[in-house]
Amino acid sequence: MSRSADAGRSTGRVVFAVILGIIAIAFIVVGIIYAVEPSGSLPGWLGRETVMVGHQQLPSTTYRPLRAVGSLIVGVVFAIGSWFSVAYKPKTTAGAGRELTGVS
Repeated sequence: MSRSADAGRSTGRVVFAVILGIIAIAFIVVGIIYAVEPSGSLPGWLGRETVMVGHQQLPSTTYRPLRAVGSLIVGVVFAIGSWFSVAYKPKTTAGAGRELTGVS
């Protein structure tokens, strides 16, 4: 297992934390976009919504609060996961072998 020189953390855990952090930022940004922009102004990949008025199709003026809150919650969960993957330090198991075998 490779370790970084300064903090004693494995580089795999740091890479995993960075990936989780990027995903968290993306979800938080999408949640803010959902909260600020009306449905008709959203990009197509976020679910742009239109309404029919007579024979015209106009952008919707409604908002997506559930999607905004959901995206923000998922973003916070990923951010907490990123923090835990860097901050968690497993317990040392140096003395655990002696306790299991009964040898003192």
